[in-house]
Amino acid sequence: MNKRQSPDRFTTHPHLVVILLSYILIVAVALRRRYDLVSPFNLGWLVALLGLFAVLFASESLISSRIKSYRWLYFTLQVIIIQLLAVFQEYQDTWSVLYIALGFQVAVRCPRKEAWGWFGLFATSLVVTLCVEFGLISGPGRALAYGLIGVLFISYDIQYARHEDALAESQVLVAELQEAHRKLAEYATQGEKLAALQERNRMIGELYDSVGQKVFAIQLAAETTRLVLDKDPRRGSEQVAGLQELTQSTLGQMRQLIDQWRPG
Repeated sequence: MNKRQSPDRFTTHPHLVVILLSYILIVAVALRRRYDLVSPFNLGWLVALLGLFAVLFASESLISSRIKSYRWLYFTLQVIIIQLLAVFQEYQDTWSVLYIALGFQVAVRCPRKEAWGWFGLFATSLVVTLCVEFGLISGPGRALAYGLIGVLFISYDIQYARHEDALAESQVLVAELQEAHRKLAEYATQGEKLAALQERNRMIGELYDSVGQKVFAIQLAAETTRLVLDKDPRRGSEQVAGLQELTQSTLGQMRQLIDQWRPG
């Protein structure tokens, strides 16, 4: 049984829709307020940071499959990149959606306890940075809004993955039940064949025991009759009549057994 279910993680595999959504978020961060960054220096740094974030994001699955501990370095670098993007004052709070893209990967790559740690770090960085940039009133409100959006998207991803896993498991279970039913049908057929074979052997034994004795008696009676005919023809004719009755009886019993032996 090939299970994709992994109880130690929130979700078992990334989905195409979630991957596309993550790249859309990265592109949205790149496009929003691009014209507000008047300084070529700021624009260059912005492109470099977002480009590095996108490259790391795209190569994460390939490297993590080969280096198990890579995720620690990966998520640390991505958090640093997001916090550097927050330095651009003109960029406001759009960088926050990148934590949602990272949240999708955390749910797939990290065990549950570790994932909660990363989620906590993302939330703390988001709240602190937005409070510094927008104050103690606007900052928490913005952080709450992005946090709710992230929880909604990531929760949907987790539930969708669980639904797919349950569907895959049910399909495997149905296949196993069908295989078990097929084997039971084969066993039933074999049982019927064995019962028929046993019945056949019983009939053969009955034919041999019952009819065989009568055939032997016929042979003995025929020999006796031959001897009697030479000495007493009248008595011999009586024995011939009895021999004929015995023969007819034996033939009738043989026909009855053979009829029972025939299939159907």
